[in-house]
Amino acid sequence: MFSFDHRRATRRHGVLSPVRTQRSVMALGVVAVLLAACGSDPATSAPNSSSGPDDTQVMEPPVISSFTADPTRIVEGETALLSWVVNDPNATLKITPLRDAVAGTSHEVTPVVTTTYTLTASNALGSTAKAVTVSVAPPLSTQTTAATDDTAAEWVNAATNLEGLESECGNLSYVGTLPDGDTVIAGVALQGLWALQEGSDDWAPLGRQGATIRNRTTSLVQDPANPGTFWESGAYSGGGGYRTTDGGASFRQLGDISFVDLVSIDFTDPLRKTLVAGIHEQPILHRSTDGGASWVIISAGLPAGVGIVNAPLVIDAATYLVGTNNGDESGIFRTTDAGVTWARVADFGAVGRPVVIAPEGAIYWLLEDNGGIARSTDDGETWEVLSRGPSTGDSITLQLLPDGRFVAIGGGSLIVSADQGATWQRFGPPMPYPAKGFTYSATRNAFYAWRFDCVFAGDNSVPADAIIRLDVGPSQ
Repeated sequence: MFSFDHRRATRRHGVLSPVRTQRSVMALGVVAVLLAACGSDPATSAPNSSSGPDDTQVMEPPVISSFTADPTRIVEGETALLSWVVNDPNATLKITPLRDAVAGTSHEVTPVVTTTYTLTASNALGSTAKAVTVSVAPPLSTQTTAATDDTAAEWVNAATNLEGLESECGNLSYVGTLPDGDTVIAGVALQGLWALQEGSDDWAPLGRQGATIRNRTTSLVQDPANPGTFWESGAYSGGGGYRTTDGGASFRQLGDISFVDLVSIDFTDPLRKTLVAGIHEQPILHRSTDGGASWVIISAGLPAGVGIVNAPLVIDAATYLVGTNNGDESGIFRTTDAGVTWARVADFGAVGRPVVIAPEGAIYWLLEDNGGIARSTDDGETWEVLSRGPSTGDSITLQLLPDGRFVAIGGGSLIVSADQGATWQRFGPPMPYPAKGFTYSATRNAFYAWRFDCVFAGDNSVPADAIIRLDVGPSQ
């Protein structure tokens, strides 16, 4: 408390007269009021223990002194405590990917996959943000296990006559298998599509009539009712989408769309008029209702911060799913009005092309950040996480084998699951390099994997090991 020492005043000023005393008391009263207003009276300026806002005025954007997670690594089902220190007690706090605003100085989270949390503090003068990541390990029962290799074979180079083809960054961009006829097709940037010749390990060019494909192939989708019809998607040089109706002898370009990661088609329509395309590394979706001749953007209804929107799945002419990743608001989204509005149906990000199993129509999707596999059995309305893992690394390929097992890449090898992704076992020897993806040919009884190079100021011709093959039994 502020105190007045009468003896000190007497020594300095002599005995106080009534007038002087009155003036001094008045002055002291004014000083006390000012000090109280400034909060310097120890008896009245104790910190406010309430977690709510106070009257402190911060004349700058909020400053986040710290934002931490304890612990930063958990096993699925455990809880981590997010804690922060912000200099403005009145700031609005939001932590993405949490949906609701937060208050106070801490918040508990129980992520099911490795998650980066971003704290944003905002006031009238601006906002600041800090991020922290909580790593989630799967339960021991669902982690990938090393098992005896199912095959003694080794990965061998399989580019054969593609070796040396002149190309650009992303030279050997894709290898895929058409389900009907089991044709294996490779995409070479600037050089188009090539198919393995029957009874040979050499590759023959496709599409030497019609439109010329020069892009970096990103996906192939075959028409289940018309084996000779399939769609090619690609990014960078050339157009973004092409269609063939004669098994690849000729192609027609799909309008002026470009930089496409995947085109999904409405196969409930015999005329195949509705197509949805995800744009490479962008939060953008396009839709065509005339078979690809013209396109409109339909992603405006998605929330800001969804990240990359490159993996659509068309259920019917008005119902689509899209998996998004690498964003604060990533998840799986669903529309039933052809993209006018979107609803979040899963809070976890999804990567790569989903696997749809007929006739029951179950949809399986790899989760972001090596989070495992999720499944929907109601056209994407609800989702169930089946497992934690596999650790897919740089590959986002999930494939279903003819015997019902799933295959992915984990720990530098192929891994297989016979229980819908709940547990995984290593299959075959380690790959000689981190593969971008893989495909399986039932006819050849072999896996094919690939990588690509990107030399901005050098040689990007196709190397001998751009494609590798693992034989798992005699050809059929």
